[in-house]
Amino acid sequence: MQLITPDLDDFMVPDDVSGHVFSPNNFRDETLEWIEKRNNKSGCRIPCLMETDLRILPGTLAVWAGINGHGKSALVQQFCLWWADGKYTDKKEKVLFWSPEMAVHVQIERMVKQALGVGEPTAKAASYVMDYLDGKVYIYGKEEHVRANEIIALARWASANDFTHLVIDSLMMVDLQTDQANLNLGQKNFVRMLKEAARTTGLHIHLVAHMRKGENEHKMPDKMDIKGSGEISDLADYAFTIWRRLKKQEKLQSNPDDEEWLRKSDGFLNCIKNRYDPEHPSIPLWFSGKPFSFKKGRRAPVPQLIEPSGKELDSGYIPQ
Repeated sequence: MQLITPDLDDFMVPDDVSGHVFSPNNFRDETLEWIEKRNNKSGCRIPCLMETDLRILPGTLAVWAGINGHGKSALVQQFCLWWADGKYTDKKEKVLFWSPEMAVHVQIERMVKQALGVGEPTAKAASYVMDYLDGKVYIYGKEEHVRANEIIALARWASANDFTHLVIDSLMMVDLQTDQANLNLGQKNFVRMLKEAARTTGLHIHLVAHMRKGENEHKMPDKMDIKGSGEISDLADYAFTIWRRLKKQEKLQSNPDDEEWLRKSDGFLNCIKNRYDPEHPSIPLWFSGKPFSFKKGRRAPVPQLIEPSGKELDSGYIPQ
């Protein structure tokens, strides 16, 4: 057998890179606009919880990850309702949800509970909330076999129709049209497409992701625990984990008056990735179960987006 080392230079097709080389002045307008946004503290602040300087900027991809049942979908939905109403933002926002893991009417019921901060809203109260959210919050109703390229098309359509937020709940429900052996690569490519869609459209894109099933749910997860490709958090502009302190629930089941455990938070929202700022807060969470809402303290009231008067509802809702 003969070892050969041919000269391959004549067979190489050089890339034309000349059209991709720029001076800083080529991006003057975009850069100055970005600096102005940063200086003006533009973007969405974290609502309903402990105050932080964190801002989620437009044109970015945020990943929200958590163990099954720890409240990641509820938290993202709660935040987006407040942003849609112009709270904790520079202006009122317009939100599009895709959440095929639950029926649409169940999702809307949860929105009603969160908006009112109550556990058992009446039909009259629910109707009032739906009217209130009309024009602010929308749901993409297709539930099955939604392919990755369809999600990207949805992002472009949302941007063209004045939406500012797109929520994808969850990564697991997207049809990546790949087999199990290539799943990580499929996820990586999809997240890369999402990031590009956010950048080119100016949308806030929120991707809900699951955590790997670990040995111990009592351990607070980090970005290495996000289920699937390791590039999910690497490619994101922001990454958050939502974690419930299950040990507190266990302790209070045996002793409901244990003051030591009552003082501890129910969990944490941890910012584990922030591409644009050194701010990486760890925010304590208290969960109010019936309204599916998170609040900022043990004795803090359940947040209310809407506080309708009795005249409007004729006593049409039951407080938590």
